[in-house]
Amino acid sequence: MDSIRLTGVRAEATHGVLDFEHVEPQPFIVDATMFLDLSEAGASDDLAATVDYGQIAKRIVNVIEGEHVDLIERLATKIADSILLSHRIQRVIVTVHKPNAPIKVPFGDVSVTIERSRDPEPAPVTAASQAAAAQNPASNGAGADGRQQDSTPHTAVIAMGGNLGDVEQTLRAAVVAIDGVPGNQVNGISPLYRTAAWGMEPGTPDFLNAVVELTTTLDAETLLQTLQTIEAAHGRSREVHWGSRPLDLDIIDFDGETSADPHLTLPHPRAWQRAFVLAPWADLEPEATLAGPHGGTVADLLAQTPDRDRIEKVSDSWILGGSVI
Repeated sequence: MDSIRLTGVRAEATHGVLDFEHVEPQPFIVDATMFLDLSEAGASDDLAATVDYGQIAKRIVNVIEGEHVDLIERLATKIADSILLSHRIQRVIVTVHKPNAPIKVPFGDVSVTIERSRDPEPAPVTAASQAAAAQNPASNGAGADGRQQDSTPHTAVIAMGGNLGDVEQTLRAAVVAIDGVPGNQVNGISPLYRTAAWGMEPGTPDFLNAVVELTTTLDAETLLQTLQTIEAAHGRSREVHWGSRPLDLDIIDFDGETSADPHLTLPHPRAWQRAFVLAPWADLEPEATLAGPHGGTVADLLAQTPDRDRIEKVSDSWILGGSVI
């Protein structure tokens, strides 16, 4: 199998077991070898047929600078999981170097190397398998659930938020992951908003929120499964519904459709009441409208929300990197 090798990706963070390592940042350096089929890219000269290693490098930095871990074994695993979110990559070898590790004898380097791959055996339906089937017209033409996959592009609006860990980096990584799913193309990214955690325990960290708009050939159910896979990769537990969380991804609108299905209600049943959804959406698309019984123009709905005074725009360019908080 072909490979792409990315070496020397460097960032500083406070990973480690010892108390002072939780406070004092130190460098971590990552090498990643990604195994994939590059024949299509070699024939077409098309970036869409390969992996954008610039995005992979940013994804690695996002993980390094993200949630604290004690062991570089765990850090390597989280990096491998984030890389495998790119559907074209079948196997990855990740090495994490910790050159300033607290070792009391002279040494040159310490590193951990792990290898992870996709399960080659038949597996239950997943967002990744359905998404791949949607992009492979040479296959049997149906998803693993037996439904015919539709290549017709749809438009979806996704609300993003979180209040645990390095939320800015998590949201950036989530945008990369959403855009990397076959069939998805992110077309717009809103400014970043800070939202007070009202209705929650005193001292709960503020949320950061944004909205992305994308075109997708996935159906709404498959898109939802994909978003839940990305949430899980960033530590989201579905057991936490209303509390703090590192990442929350919600489908707000899908082609203006309406559906009362409790598993996936469209549009999102509470979007019309949420300034932290409507404000970034209005910034992204000033003429946007929300369908459904509580629908209307997003701008008009925003003016009526009870939390409109509890949100604050913090950055128009947050997606480009660097802390804005």
